Amino acid sequence: MLAGCASVQHVPVAISPATGHAALVPKSIASEVIVPLATGYQRKLPAGSFWTMAGTIPQGTVYRRHRDVFTLEGAHVHEAYLVVEQGRLVGFYLPAESGFSPQQPSLPITLQE
Repeated sequence: MLAGCASVQHVPVAISPATGHAALVPKSIASEVIVPLATGYQRKLPAGSFWTMAGTIPQGTVYRRHRDVFTLEGAHVHEAYLVVEQGRLVGFYLPAESGFSPQQPSLPITLQE
């Protein structure tokens, strides 16, 4: 199988939706992050892009793109939210699949208000 045709691997997870102030105030990415994906593709998280807290899963805090859509590409295209734990991008939450897709290796990421 070609790397570009690989599926985005994920495991089922339940999200606890964000409430209150955290769900309303978007955060921005401090500096660009280049994300190499296991599917053979790569994605860029631009500096200054805004993300809103969507909730939490066991793997970390989930952020969705503010007023935009972020996707991962493999055999199919999937809407994806960032999963951040202790200042590291540890993976992605796939809302349509209710699944977590790990990022190997995790990458440093700084979200700021």
